[in-house]
Amino acid sequence: MNMMTTLNLRAMVSSDDGEPKTTSYAVAEAFGKRHSDVLRAIKNMKCSLQFRERNFAFTLKNKQIGNTKRNTGFYRMTERGFMFLVMGFNGEKADAIKEAFINAFEWMANQLTQKFQSKWARYNNIVGYRNNRKQQVSCSARDMNVWKHEKHPLDNEIAQLERDLQPSLPYMSGI
Repeated sequence: MNMMTTLNLRAMVSSDDGEPKTTSYAVAEAFGKRHSDVLRAIKNMKCSLQFRERNFAFTLKNKQIGNTKRNTGFYRMTERGFMFLVMGFNGEKADAIKEAFINAFEWMANQLTQKFQSKWARYNNIVGYRNNRKQQVSCSARDMNVWKHEKHPLDNEIAQLERDLQPSLPYMSGI
């Protein structure tokens, strides 16, 4: 598996609401299969409905075919869904592709973690700065007017970072 293939697989794994995901199109392309065969493989999996609902999301999209548009469907899937699906794909080439996909999922998860850590560091920095400035300003009536202009943007950024740092739990039916 060369570096270019690794980079191509990284492009096939994206962030979806902060979770690494791929698509049935990406699986078909990577494994050299027809998309319809991958859709059939997903449909024929013998997994629980709960597992299917958590790890596979069917999506319709408009596709221009010649002069007509028609709806075509594909699946967005989690790393667990991907692993379950491709478990049955075998051979040396398939194993190399599975390994590269797993590495691509891990790479995306690391990107998301770094983004979170960066926001967390900024949050801690700005909260510390805000608290220090508030203390400084409260000692000086002259700086009160400056503080009035600084306070609102700082509060807004802190509120946005708090929203961004809140873990979001996907809605799961049947729990």
